[in-house]
Parts: sequence; structure tokens; C-alpha cells
Amino acid sequence: MASSAAPARSTGQTPLQMTVLRHMGRVGSAVERWLEAERDQLPLWVPVLVGFGIAAWFWLPDPARWGGFILAMLSLALVAVATARGGRFARMVAIGSVAAALGCGVIWLRAERVAAPVLARPAVVQLTGEVRAVEPLPARGLVRVRIAVQAPQPMPAIVRVNVAEKDVPPGLSRGALIGMRAWLMPPPPAALPGAYDFARVAWFQRIGATGRAFGPVKVMRPGIAPAGDLRRRIAQHIRSRVPGGAGAIAATLATGDRGAIDDSDAEAMRRSGLAHLLSISGLHVTAIVGATILLSLRLLALIPGLALRVRLPLVAAAFGALVAIGYTWLTSAL
Repeated sequence: MASSAAPARSTGQTPLQMTVLRHMGRVGSAVERWLEAERDQLPLWVPVLVGFGIAAWFWLPDPARWGGFILAMLSLALVAVATARGGRFARMVAIGSVAAALGCGVIWLRAERVAAPVLARPAVVQLTGEVRAVEPLPARGLVRVRIAVQAPQPMPAIVRVNVAEKDVPPGLSRGALIGMRAWLMPPPPAALPGAYDFARVAWFQRIGATGRAFGPVKVMRPGIAPAGDLRRRIAQHIRSRVPGGAGAIAATLATGDRGAIDDSDAEAMRRSGLAHLLSISGLHVTAIVGATILLSLRLLALIPGLALRVRLPLVAAAFGALVAIGYTWLTSAL
């Protein structure tokens, strides 16, 4: 009697393939469970992946590679969307790939927007331009001037020139129109791989040349920079009251003017890992605001009529906001 049982249908897969598929399914399920458990934290990875795209732009050497990276990320996103089966993993891959492509594209666009001519080779020129920034460097006996060049042409849009203190005329401030004879050179690249690359920094600041002025500087039109003048006067006052390196560091913390710090002190700060404290940042603003709010609360609480009728924390917070705006304006004015 013939058996009525039908033979098992073959799937066309070997036992090894079936084992691999089962393990992949288990891994996929585990990943989906982890993503579901961490769903509230997943958006925090978006800026990380944008940063990854920015880092890729710095690491890859030329525009062809940048475009290839962006296309690869967008292609990966399309593949993830096309193969999605309703889980979170495919959506995360798609969003992450788009974020990385966005990061690379944004920094590329930024680099193109700030692109400016760079001096091809060292030259001595007679230039005329408008002062964009003035930074005293008392420790070196110099004043660093950033100039938007008007003549001669063609020239880099912005140059940075060091002027000896004895050659600095009255009226040299932001907005002044000046003329000088200067030796200029292209911004120097990093001396060693991985070292500080001033040429890259200068590119994003649109500085196309650096150099030193020969002889006195002629002011054709005085500038008006009250914030910069106030900043320099405060720094000079602090240095006159607190001599030596301590005064230079105190002036830096109060005004953001780092020009008076001696090279040996700056090197010691770098070696000790404290150089970041000399750059005005949110840490300094927070400390100033916190001290202002605390002091305001204590002083206002000494007035009983005011303390009983007004919400002192709001008044103190208003004082803190005003101090934060003023401190930021002062330390960022050049």
C-alpha cells in the first residue's frame, strides 16, 4: 500500500545556511529590543553622526572624495529605507546616514563660502585697507592688526599684520582706514603632522596673508571702536595694579585680551593642561553670572520693603542677564 504522506518540500537551503539565518534573526531581534529600550536616547546620536560627517570632510583629501562620501551615505540611507520591514534599525541607519552626509555637506559649503584668495608667495607691498580688529601683544612689543585690503589689487581680502608698538599711531582702532608698507607671506601650514595648522585656521577666517609692517602706519581715517578701547583700558589698568604674569592672566580673564601673557607663561599653561582657561567661554560667563545673581540676592535682601514686595530671584536673574551680555560684548570686542 502506497504511503499517502507527501514528501517534505525542499527550501533550497543547506543546514548551514539555515543556521546562519536563525542566528541573524536572533541578532536582529536583540538589536530591535535594545533600540526599543533606548528609544528616548536615540536622538542624541544625531549630532554625533553629523560630527562624524564633519570629521570625514577633514580626513578625506579632495572634493572628489567628499562627494563620494556624501553619495555613499545617501545610498546607504536609500538601501535602508528600501529594505525596511517596520523595525527601528533600518530607520536608524537611514537617519544616521543622512546626518553624516549632512555634516560633510555643511562643512563643505562653509569652506566654499569663506574661500578667499591666498597670497601665492612672499612679497613686500604698499597696502591700504580698513582695520577689522586690533589685538595688542605687550609681551612681544607688537600690535596685531587685521585689515580688509582695498589696494593694491589683486590681493587677499583680509591680511594680518604685526606692527611694532613704536610705529602705532593714534586713532588705530577698528574701522580706521590705514596705509602701510608691509612684508607679507602665505599663512604657514603645520610644522609637523597633527600639529597646529594655522593655514587651516586662517582659511576659515578668510585671512590670505600674514606679515609685518615696515615703518610707521599712516591713519587716513580714524576708527571708532569704544568697546575695543574700553577693553584695552581695563586690561592696562589691571596690569598696572597687578604686575608680572599674574596681572597678564588676570587681564585675560577679565577682558579676553591674551596679548600680554608671556610666552613662557603660555607654554607653562599649555603643558599643565590649563590653557583652555585663558579662552573666554561659557565657564567664565557662568561664573560671572552666578556671582552676580548671588551678590544681587544678598544685597537686595538687605532692603526689607523691596524684599517683601518684589520677587528677588527674578530681579537677580535680570541683573545676571545684563552682566552676561555686557561681559560677552566686552570680551569679544576687538
